[in-house]
Amino acid sequence: MRIAISGTHSVGKSTLVRDFHTAHPEFLVEDEPYRYLAARGERIHFAERASQRCNTLMTRHAIDRINDARANHPDVDVICDRSCLDFIPYSEYALAMGSDHGVAENQRHRTVEVRADMQEKADLRFPSDITTAYIDELWSVVLHSNALGSYDLIVFLPLTGDPAIDPAMEDDGIRSVEWFYRNWIDRAFKRLYHEELPRRAPLTCRFAELTGSRQERVSELDRIIDHMPEVR
Repeated sequence: MRIAISGTHSVGKSTLVRDFHTAHPEFLVEDEPYRYLAARGERIHFAERASQRCNTLMTRHAIDRINDARANHPDVDVICDRSCLDFIPYSEYALAMGSDHGVAENQRHRTVEVRADMQEKADLRFPSDITTAYIDELWSVVLHSNALGSYDLIVFLPLTGDPAIDPAMEDDGIRSVEWFYRNWIDRAFKRLYHEELPRRAPLTCRFAELTGSRQERVSELDRIIDHMPEVR
């Protein structure tokens, strides 16, 4: 079984991965690509400062790990923090808010870079080199890699707009805690899964959306897995 947990930041993806792993320790946990790459010295920018280099690195890592799991470790159960699609919405944000091809400057929202050692783009007028052509190429990279066929299940965690259900923003010293940014990315994920992906390449794996409390999410994920046909 190969699972990816997808969605905007501070929506409970890593928490669900940890909670599910506690209940199912036989699963191998694949950390989110940012943390994997940052631990190896890569400098990864977020929000309007994201670059083609950053988002390509994270996308390719997400592709490689799931394709390797299917090809070389087919008997190992894996749960991934983020899917190979996750960096498309973030690229769309960088295009809109950080590039010279984005929305009008008086409509842009600037996020605070919370990491003290990553301030070099803070004062740039256009801190991102992401373009529409790059986003189309990122789609091509994902689709031509056949990585989507290596998942058995992609779980999307959407925001609901209900503060009693949606997780609070987590200030971990890495991610932005600005509501505008998280909500914008969530809307981009909803467009990706509900509109863009079905138009480009309908999923061959199972897809599910989960909300609710931590325990409810784990219970619902268990229920979905129990009702899935035997995996490849």
